[in-house]
Amino acid sequence: MGLVGVAMGGLLAVAFPVGAHSPGQAFSEQAQRDELADLLESGAELVEAGDLAEALSRYQHAVSLDEDNAKIFSAIGYLQARQGNFRESIAAFQTAIGLESDNLAFYFGLAYAQSSLGEYDAAGNAYRQILQLQPDNQQARLGLGAALFQTAAFEEALAIYRTVLQQDPNHPQAAESIGLILLQQGNTDAAIAALERAAALAPQASQIQMNLGLAHLKAGDMASALTSFNTAAAEDPRNADIRMQIGYLLWQQGNLDAALESYQQAARLQPDSVIAHDAIADLYFEQQEVLMTIVAHREVLELDPDHAPGYYHLGVALEARGRRAEAIEALQRAKTLLLEQENSEDAQIVDQLLQKLQSS
Repeated sequence: MGLVGVAMGGLLAVAFPVGAHSPGQAFSEQAQRDELADLLESGAELVEAGDLAEALSRYQHAVSLDEDNAKIFSAIGYLQARQGNFRESIAAFQTAIGLESDNLAFYFGLAYAQSSLGEYDAAGNAYRQILQLQPDNQQARLGLGAALFQTAAFEEALAIYRTVLQQDPNHPQAAESIGLILLQQGNTDAAIAALERAAALAPQASQIQMNLGLAHLKAGDMASALTSFNTAAAEDPRNADIRMQIGYLLWQQGNLDAALESYQQAARLQPDSVIAHDAIADLYFEQQEVLMTIVAHREVLELDPDHAPGYYHLGVALEARGRRAEAIEALQRAKTLLLEQENSEDAQIVDQLLQKLQSS
């Protein structure tokens, strides 16, 4: 459940001040105003052109000419967030709020940056500030609910989303959020009902279908889960996670060919997915395609050289092909990694196989 973001583009609307000046610079006040106007105009043009770093430089220069302009700081906060500099973004938005404490957009920007760093308590406080200024702001209420969800304050979050749904019975996000909270609380039947309501309100929302599928899966209803995942895949055919969920269910049902195809689709969509490639290798092994198993596990280990299960399964497959020396080398690597990861139980299992191979 993502936090409600802010339409941050509006934060770039900076008014040109009257009489702004920077003490110590040998310019007339008019020249300073002209320079500031040029900086703000060129900064906005650079943002439009996608040159965020240079735009940020212009706005930071503008601050030296008008250090009391809250909207310049908000523009800096926006640009820092766009570039992933969330700590700097927070500082800029806090400065903007200190200068103009009743601007809702500043709090939304602050909450966005804080949530991006996982500081959900702080983000929740920013949303609460918005609600103090504007109690009926639904976007802030949704953001607060999401922040509370992230901090596992489920009852408070549930109350917020139920309030939203009472005010707007056709709000799919609120219905979905209620379903996710109920799922976290172990109330699976009620969660499914809420997610079905969300799906009816937004039938093309693949994420809702994905969550509904997960709820059915938790309830042990694999047929309904597969139906939901297939619906999600139809709406979002390039989502690798959905393909992997479908592959998992087909695998559990014993449909190995279809499961393999689904995981292969996931791997094409997300070539660096260790999970997808690992599943492909295991499915090949179950189908007794040992050579393909070896090839697939080597692909896994190229993606993640410290993947101990990959070395273990590679060793098993190599032994099945009669390549004992290579199998022992792979198993020794698996054992070393497991010991480094303090997984002594699995390391003992690998060691038993090693001893068997080395003694035979």
